[in-house]
Amino acid sequence: MAEHRDYLPQKETALIDWGTNFVDQVDQNAEAWEMPRAEAADLKTKLAAFKTLHTQCAGPNRTKTLVAEKNEARDKFRAGVRTMVNFRFANPIITDAIRVQCGLPPKDHIRTPIGVPTTRPEFDLKIKDIRQIDVDFWDQGGAGKAKPYGMNGAVVSWGIFDHDPADTSELNKSVLATRTPFTLEFTEEERGKRVYIALQWQSESGKKGRPSEILSTIIP
Repeated sequence: MAEHRDYLPQKETALIDWGTNFVDQVDQNAEAWEMPRAEAADLKTKLAAFKTLHTQCAGPNRTKTLVAEKNEARDKFRAGVRTMVNFRFANPIITDAIRVQCGLPPKDHIRTPIGVPTTRPEFDLKIKDIRQIDVDFWDQGGAGKAKPYGMNGAVVSWGIFDHDPADTSELNKSVLATRTPFTLEFTEEERGKRVYIALQWQSESGKKGRPSEILSTIIP
């Protein structure tokens, strides 16, 4: 398989330039590329926060606290980009031309495509902190925590209800988790409510496997 360097620049100034183009492209083409407008707006907000703090850290009022806030904002933006690329750019509608337009390497056309996942994830839910739940997942019957060969990660779907959902189709939010454990974060207004969670593998070709069982817990 051909190898590509990390598409995200390491230097912050270069990351801002790269990110500005990426966010602009996604923002302008979200509907045509079948991407939720809310996700595009969220990534735009993350980039704006990083830009603002980066500028402040270059000024005379730079402090350790400000640098820490800037680093956190940078890491949140980087994580947001990776989630969008791994999840939304797996859609077959995204061509190599679109990827290059967004500053991404073209898809690897040499590797044998991975079909529909044949197994499903198993997972545990653990309270991490206030408003945070860790989703610790592994392959069904697997001996370790590694995701199966050819998988981008696990699609984590969830919903907050006052009733048990009939099946996973009722879970109305989702995100791609490329590593375990994955932390779900909630709002203050959601504390004390019951959240229902299920997972399914997503292959590098964007195909999803069978959903796991649904687990639930109270949001701390």
